Amino acid sequence: MSRSTCKSPSGRGYDVIEIDNLRLRTEIGFSQHEIGKKQEVVISMRLGCDVSKAGKSDDVSDSVNYRDVAKDVINYVESASFILVEKLATDVARICIAVHKVPWVQVRAHKPQALRFSDSVGVLIERTPEDFSDSVVHLSLGSNIEPRRNLRDALALLKENVLVLKVSSPFLTSPQLQTDQPDFINMAVRILTEMAPAQLKTVLCGIERSLLRVRDPNNKNGPRTIDLDISLWGSEVLEYSVVDKKAGSNHSLLNGHIKKKVPDPDILRFTHVVVPLAEISPHMKHPTNGSTLASVAMEITGRKDYHKTFPIIELFR
Repeated sequence: MSRSTCKSPSGRGYDVIEIDNLRLRTEIGFSQHEIGKKQEVVISMRLGCDVSKAGKSDDVSDSVNYRDVAKDVINYVESASFILVEKLATDVARICIAVHKVPWVQVRAHKPQALRFSDSVGVLIERTPEDFSDSVVHLSLGSNIEPRRNLRDALALLKENVLVLKVSSPFLTSPQLQTDQPDFINMAVRILTEMAPAQLKTVLCGIERSLLRVRDPNNKNGPRTIDLDISLWGSEVLEYSVVDKKAGSNHSLLNGHIKKKVPDPDILRFTHVVVPLAEISPHMKHPTNGSTLASVAMEITGRKDYHKTFPIIELFR
């Protein structure tokens, strides 16, 4: 990895952080012999930025942290699957721009030995924030009816609709409010989406319906096959309305629609909500109280090792 100042027109005059030849393994391709099999891909990135402040301060917080960029790209690519290398490269660019806020990125993505008589086949793309309208969103998931199967299926369906950046551990938690029911498995997911909040919630409700979520208006805290909620929408505080019969603490009825609030108030109320969120984004600040999610989790659990509050179970056994 290196830093250089880009003088070419394609670099838009930015300083450039260079990440060369990340060698990862992922499912990619559409030929019969490729489907379901992991292959090597090689990814290089050029991140437009201004390193002048970091060059004087010698402080990584004054620059783009290329280690964090690499971690996010590695986590995503190795847990996802692709048909085309074009999609792989575009998703990497989305992560660099939406998550790490770079004003310009160049991504080179190659498949070694993808073509006879050639070392590799790949694409080279350049993108700016004008090319995407992504939001970084945190979702909370829970299930206590066949929870392993339903959470696995929910994650698979999510990946068909959004870019899943990171998934928390599956935590085994005791039921709240109505305690005479099986334990839950609770998780959190950080995603990228170009959908608006109401549109995303409609997709989440569709996933719930496909997994046979039954809502009892007289027992809203009872067992469920799956629960998918929007917990955080970046650093925004917002309300939106959807047509849905779900009841809960983060919304109210308004003219036949459900009015929902983000951030979800349950983050500051329930351990099983905040602990998974804090595990995947510990340094993110809660939009209304200003504390990091890790600090909120420590306060609610009463322990510094909040991530050990609940047993972690194996989801894909």
